[in-house]
Amino acid sequence: MHLAMFTDPAMTREAYVDLWTEDAVHEYPYAPAPYSKRLEGRDTITEYIANVTKSATNWSFTNFVFSATSDPDTVFVEFEGSALVTATGRKYQQIYVGRITLREGKITNYREFWNPAWIIDAFV
Repeated sequence: MHLAMFTDPAMTREAYVDLWTEDAVHEYPYAPAPYSKRLEGRDTITEYIANVTKSATNWSFTNFVFSATSDPDTVFVEFEGSALVTATGRKYQQIYVGRITLREGKITNYREFWNPAWIIDAFV
């Protein structure tokens, strides 16, 4: 997998789907209700992300830092994100840390950590 695709703001839905294995899992261990903590399958993941991104405008993801591990199929990523939340008019800002596990060049597991309080402050 070419990790630069993961950071492309102009990525199409089709290209996003193609990043994932059919049986991929996307996890958000700290997600507050009503947000999902675990998504299974690339179509479910893509639909969820599409719906989340519709809830705000001016999405921006910056300052990506990828860190290799002793496992060539596992990498960590740190980055910052922001958006303007449509329903509340508030600015959303977040620092993310994720663990990406690959299989045959595609994401098979993505576990993302972020501060749930920042979600609640902006979206509720």
